[in-house]
Amino acid sequence: MSLIWLMLLFSAHLSECVPEKPKRSALNQLTRTLLRQYDCGVRPVHNWTSATTVSIDLILQSVLGVDGKTQSMTISIWYRQIWTDEFLVWDPEEFDGITEISLSSDAIWIPDVIVSELVDGGKSPPIPYVYVNSSGSVKNYRPMQVVLACSLEMYAFPFDKQNCSLTFRSWLHSVNEIDLSLWRSAEAIANDKREFMNDGEWELLSIPSRYWQIHHDNTDYAHIQFNVLIRRRPLLYVVGLLIPSIFLMLVDVISFYLPPDSGVRIAFKISILLGYTVFRVNLTDELPSSAVTTPLIGVFFVVCMAMLMLSLTKSILVVKLLHHSEKEVREMSVSACLLDKYGSSGHDFNDSAVTSVKTLEHINESDDYELDSSLEGDLLSLTEIQEVSPGPEWLLQELISLRLALSQEDSESAAQGDWLALCSKLDCLLFRLYLLVLALYAAKRLGSSTGRFANATLVRLSEFLSAGYKKGVRPVKDWRTSTIVAIDLMVYSILNVDEKNQVLTTYVWYRQSWTDEFLVWDPEDFDEVKQVSLPTANVWVPDILINEFVDVGKSPDIPYVYVTHDGLVRNYKPIQVVTACTLNIYNFPFDVQKCSLTFQSWLHTIDDINITLMRSPEELREDKSVFMNQGEWELLHILSNYKIFSVDNDDYYAEMKFHVVIRRRPLFYTVNLLMPSIFLMVMDIVGFYLPPDSGERVSFKITLLLGYSVFLIIVSDTLPATAIGTPLIGVYFVVCMALLVISLTETVLIVRLVHKQDLQPPVPHWVKYLVLERAPVLFCIHRKHRLCSRLSSHTSDLEPYKENSYGTARCTHHHHHTCEVGQRLSQHDREGGLRGLGLPPARDPTPPVMDNILHEVTAIRHFLEKRDRCREVAKEWLQVGYVLDVLLFRVYLVAVVAYSITLGTLWSVWQVA
Repeated sequence: MSLIWLMLLFSAHLSECVPEKPKRSALNQLTRTLLRQYDCGVRPVHNWTSATTVSIDLILQSVLGVDGKTQSMTISIWYRQIWTDEFLVWDPEEFDGITEISLSSDAIWIPDVIVSELVDGGKSPPIPYVYVNSSGSVKNYRPMQVVLACSLEMYAFPFDKQNCSLTFRSWLHSVNEIDLSLWRSAEAIANDKREFMNDGEWELLSIPSRYWQIHHDNTDYAHIQFNVLIRRRPLLYVVGLLIPSIFLMLVDVISFYLPPDSGVRIAFKISILLGYTVFRVNLTDELPSSAVTTPLIGVFFVVCMAMLMLSLTKSILVVKLLHHSEKEVREMSVSACLLDKYGSSGHDFNDSAVTSVKTLEHINESDDYELDSSLEGDLLSLTEIQEVSPGPEWLLQELISLRLALSQEDSESAAQGDWLALCSKLDCLLFRLYLLVLALYAAKRLGSSTGRFANATLVRLSEFLSAGYKKGVRPVKDWRTSTIVAIDLMVYSILNVDEKNQVLTTYVWYRQSWTDEFLVWDPEDFDEVKQVSLPTANVWVPDILINEFVDVGKSPDIPYVYVTHDGLVRNYKPIQVVTACTLNIYNFPFDVQKCSLTFQSWLHTIDDINITLMRSPEELREDKSVFMNQGEWELLHILSNYKIFSVDNDDYYAEMKFHVVIRRRPLFYTVNLLMPSIFLMVMDIVGFYLPPDSGERVSFKITLLLGYSVFLIIVSDTLPATAIGTPLIGVYFVVCMALLVISLTETVLIVRLVHKQDLQPPVPHWVKYLVLERAPVLFCIHRKHRLCSRLSSHTSDLEPYKENSYGTARCTHHHHHTCEVGQRLSQHDREGGLRGLGLPPARDPTPPVMDNILHEVTAIRHFLEKRDRCREVAKEWLQVGYVLDVLLFRVYLVAVVAYSITLGTLWSVWQVA
């Protein structure tokens, strides 16, 4: 006994050392009581005809992104749902005064209210609990990141406003089962900005809301729509886009004040065009890539680039005009004609005397020694001086000839000055027109008890249907009966087309319906309930999958299916589908893609599960009612095809294939890729009007080639990339660059040909024949005026001498196109002319000083002869260069036009097809 007593004392002592196990808390008892026999798949109402009203509320926290290309907007919201659960009611006095408790959201019924515009679930933190009040009020609060399909209007970027809607609705239940309402008033929601992050790119204006019901499939559904009205803050884009562009345009306007005959204006303007091209392409990622309409700022950039191109073209034409007039005057140079005059070794004093007489007569007629135009003709007509007799008369003749040469050069400078003045006026006129067009464009573009379930009809029906139900067994009474699954598909949005990985991401509304022979009841036994929503996890669902599935998209969870009293089960759900697809981008950006979605039972043969269409193929083909039509891709139609196939010639399977045919909208790529390339190619063609012997054409074309290279490097990320082939637009860019290289090579060769012509040997005879004689006739090339044709206009001045038998004149065409005119005058006429001028006749012998003077004058004449012989050779090489330049330019132009027509025709045919 003593031993037992000691053991009892020891155990009592141990019990005092170990803490006593706590009794069940009131919170634990309440939770167990509420969830005992609770079925989370049954709508929590005692009377099934009563609708569950879900009150919702929305607070916008931030705008995370607006994608104009995919027409989607990503926002972060605080979302709240409140409804009444008639099965979660208790008396707080029975549970230690507890009036509110948190329960697991997986343990109770949750309404299937989703956002219709949702295309991606985003990265939202999971909230596993809901709050339940003793009166049965359930509060489900959670933050959400929502990716919405939205019709974005980017035309007014960066001064645009956007209106994107969030439409909340029950995906499955009609308004008789789940109705919606606003938790707060519409005014309070619209003006609530207290949680909005107000320092980002977007400014929240308001969130108006409305409630309405939509009738679909003979059923009314409740909707609540929140319209998120936001406005973009334009400061960043004004500073980063508009102001630099305006600065470059102002610099281009200022460049008109550079003299038109200076060699820096072309280099200045082509550098501005190159800078603007790089600036424009660098900002491609900054501009919203809307595929439906081009933003006005994009049109502004294109027009600015076109204005720069017109400005450069105008400058090229003015430089061409000035350079052309200079060449004409140079061909009229007196020194070149002196070469013809003194082309032979002998000199005829008679000819010089005639020139002296005519010249001095004009000098006497004008006190200011103005030269008459006929004097120039007389001077140019005299070609030979024979039997030279030294003396003052001959000296006077040579001095007058030299003075006439210098005066002729001065008159050429004056003529060139007149040309320069005329071109300056033309340049000023074009500059004012340019400013006027620029100003007009700017003005135009300048906005609980255990018995609480006793009377619940839906609970009784759910218990009846679930009694003995095996969701793993195909629901047919006769195993030989095939379960026919009717399916339907509606494309909601094209989210992404990945050409490199050959993957298509779409958002579709998918519907299934089949007959479950084990889910049948008599409505009279259950208070005339004809349909009920059941958890998808509690019923048999066919294993129909998409064969092309490569990734599980982020789709909203639809936990319920509808079951009618005759066993018809309807499983409707939105799905983000990521599928493999064979994408052909050869016709980019005018391509049409055809991707298939093949639905089939992965395991069951056609004897177990067969597939059919819920609607007719014609209705399915033309149904675009839910498609968001503002993205890069346009839905053409949806084709369907049913097929039975066998893998091992033993078991046969049924499949339903949907072909989604989509077409890309090419506007964005046309404006940002094709237009700048076309502008640069046009400028390359215009560059041929720069004179080939000027030093500006090579720098002009190498600058264009550099700009095009930078353009290709920058746009390389915009072009789709595949491992199979290159899109035709990539070939187009490569060919354009090759044409620019060919153009530059031709320019280099021509410049090499016409450079330093006076150091080159005479033009070979075969080159003269082919280039100067045959090529202009065959190709209708207008040649530069030759010297003889210019001199022929002055031979009329020799007619008086011919009539007076003073001499004879002849014009002989040699290989160098020189003219020879011979005249002879008598000694008596020479002396008479000198006496008429008051000069004494010649006296012999000539003094030594006079011999020195005559020697120096003769040296000057020989220097002019030598210089003008070189000029004659240079002019022939220059003529060859001009003819070859025109010929190669025409060949280049024909190649560019033929390639452009071919490419445009192919793209037009593909787009129509």
